[in-house]
Amino acid sequence: MAHTYSALEPIRQTILTRLRSDEVLMAKVTGVFDEAPEGQPLPYIAFGGVRSSSIRTLSRLREEVTVTLVIWSDTTGFGEANGILDDLNRLLADQELTGADNGKIPCRYMESEAGTNPDHPNRKGTVSYRLLY
Repeated sequence: MAHTYSALEPIRQTILTRLRSDEVLMAKVTGVFDEAPEGQPLPYIAFGGVRSSSIRTLSRLREEVTVTLVIWSDTTGFGEANGILDDLNRLLADQELTGADNGKIPCRYMESEAGTNPDHPNRKGTVSYRLLY
């Protein structure tokens, strides 16, 4: 796999492509965004953060990237957000993603959490994945 100076952009593009190409997920959300446009109707998924750590071996430099996705929902209860989380896990958890250069990127589920947004009554679900690039 060819290595760029940072894995953050290739990982972001790989995840956006994977999620946006799934008809089942896209039937449940109004979009998947790096940052949602102001006034975007709910429910939708947006990136909540990306972190990279260097992994050095004798033969090469790799990166371990942690991606957090945020599910925004305005329904009562967590059922809608949890259903969207199930689809995210179906598409990403313990999967080998294919990068833009056709290299394989292992993706592992780390953790998820559901809560309310203190500023308004929307439901918020977060899920984090670890990828090796």
